Amino acid sequence: MKKQILNFTLLAIIALIFGACKNDHATTTPPPVSAEKTIIGSTGIPDIDKLSLKIAQDPKNAELYAARAEKFYQNEGYDNAIQDMASAMKIDSTNADYHHLLADIYLDYYKSRLALQTMKRCVALYPKRMASLFKLAEIQQILKQYDASMATVVRVMKIDPDNPRGFFMIGVNHALKGNKKMAIKNLQKCVDIDPEYTEAWVLLGQIFEQDNDPLALQYFENAVETAPDNVEVLYSKASYLHNHDQLDKAEEVLKKIIKINRQYPSAFDRLGVIYLEKDSIDKAYENFNIAVNIAPDFGVAYYHRGYASELKGDLKAAKRDYQNILNFNPDSKEAKEGMKRVAELLKK
Repeated sequence: MKKQILNFTLLAIIALIFGACKNDHATTTPPPVSAEKTIIGSTGIPDIDKLSLKIAQDPKNAELYAARAEKFYQNEGYDNAIQDMASAMKIDSTNADYHHLLADIYLDYYKSRLALQTMKRCVALYPKRMASLFKLAEIQQILKQYDASMATVVRVMKIDPDNPRGFFMIGVNHALKGNKKMAIKNLQKCVDIDPEYTEAWVLLGQIFEQDNDPLALQYFENAVETAPDNVEVLYSKASYLHNHDQLDKAEEVLKKIIKINRQYPSAFDRLGVIYLEKDSIDKAYENFNIAVNIAPDFGVAYYHRGYASELKGDLKAAKRDYQNILNFNPDSKEAKEGMKRVAELLKK
């Protein structure tokens, strides 16, 4: 069976490091909310309700609004969180931490351009604050403004010329632009300065793997040495081993991941594929089933379970899984082909 699991791409690594990229649903700043406009009604969330009572008693306290905004944010109450941050920043408009929190809220609320505007205001207030410059650079990168992101990082490097995060960020931007040579140069400089910079080792491994350079394995192993219990890092090594037909070694790493975190569906799914390649169909099905139960929206695992069901002769079960994929993604070529195969077999 051909491997159906896609390798970690550069974009997947970036998403791992910086969080999922956000689409925009708004490009204008919402109107400011007066500091006096509070949300006092009970939410059923004790921490929020306690803060609401405190705000009612002290409505000019910016810290209380920011604290409640963070609680709303943690509970995915994005509109209320934004409203509270507007109140906090009307009272204290120069607080850098408030800008950072508001930018995070916008990013998770799929309003990345508003996050960008927020961090530009912050950097205008504090042009040499490295944490703010890095955050601005990351948001520019999410918006695919790679040259602008690098220009922002250069401002950091003028303050701290040997900052490993700066070299890492520049390397990431070059990688996303397709400039592998400059990406490698900056990432290697990053790990020269800080050999414990895990993400840089992982990204170097990914770049070298794309070029079929066996040095990639050493980079993945270096990453694991810096973070031996990080399941994402271990998974990147397991993926490499699997992609290069080192099935037993890949299986060993995947089992280690599962021992660390039994709620990591990708490990079960890839382990299932390895069992399929070893003709252990029952073991494969068992692992795909676990992956689906952990992550009910894991389309790839549904496909693999369906394929295993086909091999087991359970065509109705295979059809159900392929249909589940089409419910997620009506354009799935693999699921459509699976449905066609099953339909032909059911006719016999």
